[in-house]
Parts: sequence; C-alpha cells; structure tokens
Amino acid sequence: MGIMGKERRRFNRLAVSLPVRYYLPEKGEESSGLGVLKNISLSGLIFECPPPVHLEKGQILHVSIAATLPSLDIQSISHLAVKGEVVRLIPPTRANSSWGIAIRFLEELTFSSPESD
Repeated sequence: MGIMGKERRRFNRLAVSLPVRYYLPEKGEESSGLGVLKNISLSGLIFECPPPVHLEKGQILHVSIAATLPSLDIQSISHLAVKGEVVRLIPPTRANSSWGIAIRFLEELTFSSPESD
C-alpha cells in the first residue's frame, strides 16, 4: 500500500469529467495545454492530459475549468479558475495513456459567469 492508501483526505473529492485549460503564468500562452478534469475537492484537483507533458513538480499553474452549472440556473458555459501548485505527476500506464497532474490549490476557486466575460 502506497502513500495514497495511508493519506487522509481533509475534503471529499468529487469525480467529474470537464474540460481543463492550464498555463504557466511566467510563460503565458506558449506553455498552455488542455486536459480533462478527473476529480476536484476544496483543496485541489487532478486532471489528465495526453503526452507530451512539460510540467514539473513545484510549478505554479493557472487552471480554468469550463462547466455548465444548472444548479445555479446558469445553462451556458461558465468558468472556475484557480492558481495551484503541481504536487504530483502520474505517468501513463498501459491501461491509461494520459498523464495525471495533481494540483494543490494556492487560493480559493473563483467563478465567472458567461455574462462577466
């Protein structure tokens, strides 16, 4: 049993698949990429993206998640945005060809409705 088995989570994780866009703030758009959110909690998230992945543990990312939020009566696409630190990179396996990127939030999630874009 590895670290994951012993780790105690402070917050429940929500498993969800949503489009994710990320970029390194110091490099801007040329270091951006797209992925798919796998799960999210109040403290962080994990998303997957296809190789090659040019990220390293400790890097700071800006992450934007596109979502419809019908529970808030918002049917069009909205965005959740957050800055976070890469805490783990999960290499591809035979069963899953994507990289997993685990992010620890460095600030609270912000929410923007389509009208404010």
